Parts: sequence; C-alpha cells; structure tokens
Amino acid sequence: MGDATAACMGKLAGKRIAIVAADGFEQSELLEPRQALHNEGAKTEVISLESRAIRGWNHKDWGQTVEVDQTIDDAKPDDYDALLLPGGVMNPDRLRMEPAVVAFVKAFVDAAKPIAAICHAPQLLIETGAVAGRKLTSYPSLKTDLKNAGAMWVNEAVVTDRGLVTSRRPDDIPAFNRRMIEEFADGIYHRSPRRAVR
Repeated sequence: MGDATAACMGKLAGKRIAIVAADGFEQSELLEPRQALHNEGAKTEVISLESRAIRGWNHKDWGQTVEVDQTIDDAKPDDYDALLLPGGVMNPDRLRMEPAVVAFVKAFVDAAKPIAAICHAPQLLIETGAVAGRKLTSYPSLKTDLKNAGAMWVNEAVVTDRGLVTSRRPDDIPAFNRRMIEEFADGIYHRSPRRAVR
C-alpha cells in the first residue's frame, strides 16, 4: 500500500491541523508529531509570525529549518480542525507575547477544538485562560506557573482533559502522538467529558 493510499485511509483523512511555532521550537516536538499526523492522512500547516522559514532547536544547538505556510495575521482558526503546539524554551516564550498568536490559540479553546501541547508549550496556553481547572502536564519547570494559573499539574507522560493533550518532553513523543491522533480523530467534545491519562 502506497503512502498516498494509506493517507486517504488514515484516522485523520480530511482533517486540517494548524501548527503554531516560532524560532527555537524543539525540533523533535514539531517534526515527529507532524509526521505522525501526515501518516494518518492529516494536512498540516505551519503558522508563524513571519513568512520566512523558522529554525528549530535540537537539544543544545540550532537544528533544521521548517517552511512556514501562513503568517499568524493571515491564518484563520475556522479553517482548522485542531491545533498542535510544539515546545522548546524560546518558542512559546516569544509566542505568548504576541496578541495575535494568543487570540488565534484562544479561538481553538473557545470553539472547543482539540489542542495538543508538549513540553514548554502550555506556557502559551496560560495566556488564553485554557489551563484553569484542567488536569495537565508539561516540562517540570512550568509546574508552578501552571498551578498558579489554576491547572491541576501532574508528572505523567501524557494527560488528556477535555480535548487538551499535554506531555512533558521529547521522550514522551510516542505516547503524545498516540493520544493526539486519538483526540484529533474523535474530537473529545463530541463524547462525554472525561479526564484520562495514558
């Protein structure tokens, strides 16, 4: 079976996924989840502050560049079924300072669309008010910030609460990808509310 045929039959066939990132995203946290989404038939678009390519961070140094499909000023949340937020220290710290990015992400929260955020990415979600009352995880250094914002923080590989999927670090990517695909495919808001950890 060819890749194109597999994509047409994937769990996410016909889904359009936004990936919001800036320079300094953790390379594996964008590339590996994006490939997992493609493998299930999703179409992804990288959205950033400018139209130029953005540079990833690979452990301790700059890594690969990724082409940007749309700028945040041109992208429309209504065009997407779900949102992926890669981590990295620099990436969410820059994005949370941009009102247009916060508004874009908040539109997914308000529309009850699934969001997957890994590592430091939940830092951006704090700005939207999305973490209050939700069980989630993140890179451990964000624990206090998230608890102060009203989140119920736990140290687990992957946590799902009402369509929000979170993980701690690159080692958690396989579990993160599995749960992200499940949520993006089924849409947790179309089922009974639950809190689940895998």
